[in-house]
Amino acid sequence: RTRQASARKSHACDTCGKAFRDVYHLKRHRLSHTDERPFQCPVCQQRFKRKDRMASHVRSHQGHVHKPYACGHCGKSFSRPDHLNSHVRQVHSTERPFKCQTCEAAFATRDRLRAHAVRHEDKVPCHVCGKLLSAAYVSDHLRVHG
Repeated sequence: RTRQASARKSHACDTCGKAFRDVYHLKRHRLSHTDERPFQCPVCQQRFKRKDRMASHVRSHQGHVHKPYACGHCGKSFSRPDHLNSHVRQVHSTERPFKCQTCEAAFATRDRLRAHAVRHEDKVPCHVCGKLLSAAYVSDHLRVHG
């Protein structure tokens, strides 16, 4: 990367270090590290991380979106083949190739693993049972052990 290109990307994510050219794109990226879905479809109440994705979804209720890619498992249709592939992987697959390095959890997608990994940040193991806890709650948790 040129020095000029890296100077343009001066807004870095505190979680992963990825850099963005402006605060808008950084804020949008930060949602990838959480389970937060602040935008809700007014028709079916499905929630989205990004407003543009929600708006695109809302248009699908109006019948103007051509959806030629049908799921062979449940019949749900999609406008793009990558959306169909994501659906099959997330909903129908029992395969969970993305493993958490801290606990035994496994996930169908990298995004779900990343959202889960946030739960382990600033956590310490209980010296009695090994459960990972926020440091602020260790003393409360120790009461369950007597």
